[in-house]
Amino acid sequence: MKVPVVSTFKNPHSCRHCSGIHLDLDVRRPKLPCFWCDFDGVPKETSHGKYICEQCTREFFIRDNTEHHFTLKLGYDVEGIRDAAEEGCELYSWVWRGISREDSLKKGKYRVELYGWKTRGGRDGLGLMVRVFDGVTGERVPVLVANGVGELDVYAFEGDAAGVYTSCRPYVRDVRSEESMGFARGCLRGCLEGHTWCRTDQIIEIDMARRPVGVLGGERVEYGDIPSRVLDLGRLDEPRLRLVETWEEGEELLGRISRGGFVALSYCWGGDQRAKLLSENLDAYKRSIDPLSLDQTLQDAIWVARQVGFQYLWIDALCIIQDNLDGFGTNPDKAFEITRMASYYGRATLTILAASASAAAEGFLAPRAFSPFRTGPVCVLLRNHDTKDIIGTVYLVEEHPSTPAEPITTRGWTLQESLLSRRILVFAQRQLYWSCVNSFAGAGGDVTVLTDRMIPGRRSLVEGVYPVGSLIDTSTTAQWGVIVEQYTRRFLGQEGDKLWAVGALAEQIVKVGRARGEKKRYVAGLLIDEEDKKSWLSALMWRPVDPGRKRPRRYRAPTWSWAGVNGEVRVGRLQNEEPAVVEDWGVEFAAKGAEYGALKPGAWLRLRGTVMTAEEVGRYGVVVWVKSDNSAMVLFQSFEPCDGPVDHSKWTGLSDRPLWELKMLEDSPEDKEAIMTTLANSDFQSMLLLIALDVWHTQGVAGILVERGAGDQIGLCQRRGSFFLEKTDYARGHPDVKSNFFELGHTETLKII
Repeated sequence: MKVPVVSTFKNPHSCRHCSGIHLDLDVRRPKLPCFWCDFDGVPKETSHGKYICEQCTREFFIRDNTEHHFTLKLGYDVEGIRDAAEEGCELYSWVWRGISREDSLKKGKYRVELYGWKTRGGRDGLGLMVRVFDGVTGERVPVLVANGVGELDVYAFEGDAAGVYTSCRPYVRDVRSEESMGFARGCLRGCLEGHTWCRTDQIIEIDMARRPVGVLGGERVEYGDIPSRVLDLGRLDEPRLRLVETWEEGEELLGRISRGGFVALSYCWGGDQRAKLLSENLDAYKRSIDPLSLDQTLQDAIWVARQVGFQYLWIDALCIIQDNLDGFGTNPDKAFEITRMASYYGRATLTILAASASAAAEGFLAPRAFSPFRTGPVCVLLRNHDTKDIIGTVYLVEEHPSTPAEPITTRGWTLQESLLSRRILVFAQRQLYWSCVNSFAGAGGDVTVLTDRMIPGRRSLVEGVYPVGSLIDTSTTAQWGVIVEQYTRRFLGQEGDKLWAVGALAEQIVKVGRARGEKKRYVAGLLIDEEDKKSWLSALMWRPVDPGRKRPRRYRAPTWSWAGVNGEVRVGRLQNEEPAVVEDWGVEFAAKGAEYGALKPGAWLRLRGTVMTAEEVGRYGVVVWVKSDNSAMVLFQSFEPCDGPVDHSKWTGLSDRPLWELKMLEDSPEDKEAIMTTLANSDFQSMLLLIALDVWHTQGVAGILVERGAGDQIGLCQRRGSFFLEKTDYARGHPDVKSNFFELGHTETLKII
C-alpha cells in the first residue's frame, strides 16, 4: 500500500491539478461616502499623504486608502473539483469538503474561486474563503459551506516579497534558536515600551472600561513584592548560580531587583526532583549551586532567563524550603511562601511557562516534532493581477480544528501561575508563544506580531494559558466561575492541595471586588458578596460534570463546597427569586491566618428556606434519575426503579397523573448510594430533603439535596446532590390539587456540614 506523503513547508504539496494556479493580488482604492457633501467616490491623495473628498476637499481621517484583494481562480468546475479531490489533491480536497453538501451545484456549470482581502497597512494574517459564481450569468451564488471548513491561511517565509501581504509564518520548531529568542526579546521590549496595561496590577488597576488606572511611568517591582529568595544567574559574560535571600542581602540587592525585575518559572514537577532547597543545604546553595545537579527544566529556565536579559530567577523548588521544619508534618516556610504566590507571579517582569513538559526531568528546549496540518501546505505563486508579474511564493494551510492539550494545562497548581502573570513566554509543544495582558503572538503561525487582545474574543494562542486580565470586562462572580470550572478540570498530585492551589487567585479576585466597591468574601472555595443575599445561593448551585468520581479520602471541604468533590464542576447562576437565605456560617483555617488555604474539619453553614421531603414529592410526582451524560434516565414511581417511560396507568399517587417530575443528580458515587438507600426504604424517605435555591418562573424549582442525620447527628445535614423539580402538563388539569412547591413544603433552618 502506498504511504501518503506528508506535506511540509520544505516539501509542500503540488500536483498536476494545482501546480499551475496563481493567487492574484489586485490593489484597489475603495469608495468612501463624504458626510459633508454626500459625494460617494474614491478619496484623492494629496502631496502630504492625506486623503480628501474629490468634491468638497474636506479631509478623510483614515490611515490608508488602499485595499488588497486576493483571488485564486480554480481551473475546474464542480465535477472537476470532485475528481481532483478523489485523486488526492489537497487544495481541491479542501474545496470539495466545503461545497460537496450543496447538491444544487452539481446540476449546472459553476465557477469556484478562493477570495480574501485586507488593508495595505494591516498587520494581521491573510485567509481565503470559497466563493461560487454562476458560469453563465457571472452572478455570485450563495453557498452554505460545510461546518468545520472556514478559511485557508496564507503563509509566507520571512524575507520573501510575498511576506509583505501576510504576517502568517511557518512555525519555528527550534525554540532554542536565535529566531525564537529574538522573538522573545522583541515581544518583551515591545510590551515594556508600549503596553501601559501591562505595567499595572492587571486585575485590580484596569477598570471595567479597560482604562488603565495608576499606570507606572516605567517598570518597577515594589520591595514588598520581591520574593524572599531568588536565584542569582550572573551575566552572560560572567554566569554564576547561587541562592540569595533578598532581605538578608539588603538595600542594594532589593534596588537592583526593583529596577531590573525578575523572572518566575511555571512548570510541572511530575514527581520529586533531583535537587531542591532543604534546610540542610540552604547555606550551601547560598554559596553556589551546580547547574548540572538540577533537572533539565530548571537548567533550561536558567538558560532562557539569561538569553532574554535577566539576572534574577524565582523557581519554587530552589527558593522555597521543601522539607518538614517543625517536626509535626507541616512546613512553615512553604505555608508562608504560598501566601505570597500572587505577588511572585503577579509582579514578576516575565513568567517562563514550560507548557510542553509533563515533568521537571524532561526539559522544554528540545526541537519540536513536525505536526501535520489538516490541509497543506500547498505551494502557490503570488502574482500581480494587472501585470501578471510574480511577486513571491505563498503556502495555503488549514490547521487542525483542535490541538492536544499542553501538559501544564492539566495540572492544578499551574492555573494560577499563568493567570496571575502579566507577561508569559509559553514554550508549547509546537513552538514558542507570547501572551501578556494586552497582546499575544507566536514565533510562527497565523499571529506573529503583537496583536491586541479584543474582549470578547480570543484569549490566547495556547488553550488554557493567558493572564486573568483577559476576563477584566466581566463581573468578579463571572471571573471566579471561569476560574473554578477551568481549575476543576485539572489534576492535583496531592488531594489536600485543592484549596491551597487556587488560593492566590481567590485572594486577587477578592481584591478586585473590593477595588470595585464590592464586599467580597471567600468561604471554603465559594465567592460571596456580603451585600448580595443571592450570591450565597448562586455559589451553592454548583454541580459535578462527572459524578462518578469518589470523594477525597480525607476531609478537604464541607459537602456544600465544590472543593469537597473530585472532578470538573459547573458553577451555579441564579435565575430568579431568593427562596432561601444563609443565616450564618463558620470555617476554621488549617494554617493560622491562611484564609485562602486549606480548612480544618467542621465547616458549616445555617440555611433557612422552603423544604420538601422526598416522601412528599413522591405523593404528587415521578422521580427521575439523571445520568451524568444526560442520556437515558432511570425513573422511580412509588420509589420502585424501572427503565423506560412511566406507566401512568399504574400511577399510585394522590392524583391519577404525575404533577411533578423530579430530576436528581448526585455529587459522587457515595452520595448516589446514600440517596438510593434512602429512596428504597419508605421509613427513611423523610430524611432526604429538597431545599429550593432558585425558582424558574412558575414552571420549576432548582436546589440542593441534603440528607438529615449527618454523622449520626439528627440536627446536622450533608449535601448529597442537586435537583430540578418541574411541573408536568398534568398539573394544569388539577387546579384543586396543591402543586406549588412552596405550598406543599415547609420552612426550616438546616445546619449543613
